[in-house]
Amino acid sequence: MLATTTTAALTTATTTTTAAANAYEQAYPIELTSTPYGIPETSSNSLTKLQQERLSNKKAKVAQTQNELTNDPLGLQQMLDNPKTFGLTVSGATMWGLALWLVTGSRSNPLVTPVANVLFNEKEEEWLQDRNDGYFGDLPLSLMIILSALFVCLGVLLDRVVYFLAEGDAAVSLQLAGVSVIGGAVWEVGRLAAKEKAPTRVEYERDVLLYQEFDEFALKRLIVGQGSCHRSDVISAFRRYNPKYRRADSEQYPLADIEIERILRQWNRQFGSGSEMSSAGFFSGITVDGAADAFAPR
Repeated sequence: MLATTTTAALTTATTTTTAAANAYEQAYPIELTSTPYGIPETSSNSLTKLQQERLSNKKAKVAQTQNELTNDPLGLQQMLDNPKTFGLTVSGATMWGLALWLVTGSRSNPLVTPVANVLFNEKEEEWLQDRNDGYFGDLPLSLMIILSALFVCLGVLLDRVVYFLAEGDAAVSLQLAGVSVIGGAVWEVGRLAAKEKAPTRVEYERDVLLYQEFDEFALKRLIVGQGSCHRSDVISAFRRYNPKYRRADSEQYPLADIEIERILRQWNRQFGSGSEMSSAGFFSGITVDGAADAFAPR
């Protein structure tokens, strides 16, 4: 009885085994036929005719694009005749203008200062004096509106160039503009994170003062050429040496630990041991002179 049951189960499993799947479909036409004699060839029954039809359509599209480039290069007439085209063109021009604004540095782009010098008087505008001296200055609303109009005009030109390169496809130009805006935004955030933007005059003067104060501190409290120390030791010693920076969140003299660390790194490269900070935060070749610090913890 057990043998009979086992045999039946094996037979059932064998008969119900799924057929092996094929990576490619093995299907072929039953019969290969050609166009019967006397029936005209069309794109539906002739590969040659289909290729010729596609080629003629492409040539017609190119000729239409060339005609637009000659008679209506900015697409004004086309926008008036077709509301859909109007929306795509305006959106594409705006997106291309925004992409150019972000890629060239937004408010720090090289067109801002020359345009501002043409429209404003340097002697009357402090922000323009700062920009001409190489610092960053906030732009007034009136200049931002003018720059926006200027970059939209540049966006119109770039949109039409891409439109003609895409053989008259406004949707392709809009898609490329959107991708360019995303790339420009990422690039702009990277510039901000890397501090590639020019500082304001106040920020520059504050940085100069901080470097001078740290040089004075390092001359009296840091020993170069022996031992090692942790960055927190230097930061704490600097805050004790300069009481106005005792608190990092001071309203009058705010100074974060990361700023002191940045100054310490630069000072160590130029005047210290030349070593880089380890992953644990230690600097080799420099130590804090505890004997000269009356308020150092014992």
